Amino acid sequence: MARAKAGAVGLRAMALDPMRNFKHERLTIEEWDGAQVVVRALSAGDWVEYRRRASLAVAEARQDAGLPAQNSAPEDVEDAPIEPRVEVQSSPLYAFVLVRALLDESNTRVFTDDDVPVVAEAFSPVHDRLVGKVFELSGVAAGATAEDPVDAAGNG
Repeated sequence: MARAKAGAVGLRAMALDPMRNFKHERLTIEEWDGAQVVVRALSAGDWVEYRRRASLAVAEARQDAGLPAQNSAPEDVEDAPIEPRVEVQSSPLYAFVLVRALLDESNTRVFTDDDVPVVAEAFSPVHDRLVGKVFELSGVAAGATAEDPVDAAGNG
């Protein structure tokens, strides 16, 4: 009987272990003196927050372009005027992804959500490469030929 309980406890721990339940990859970052980091796929909660932030970024970009915050034309109307594309500041969105998915060698988050503005300000090709890996692990294509994740979130 003790063996069954120990198995249940082990199963519970495995079921609740985010590193066991999310794709992740250990990487060496040469630009950071060979530091070892772990990046993991985004959780459902991360995606919900990403979508919320993307929606706010699109609304802000639309307002900055003198457009209403939301596209008022129904998508299925063939005669609807084509609205101009707006430029969305992607660094804060990608910084959010990195903040949520970058872990140290002991699988502890490096940043908190409060660090998003600081990470966005420091965003570089190294950060971009890590975010690309997070998207890859999350099942989203990344790169020059891939659909923009902001558009993929349904907010473009």
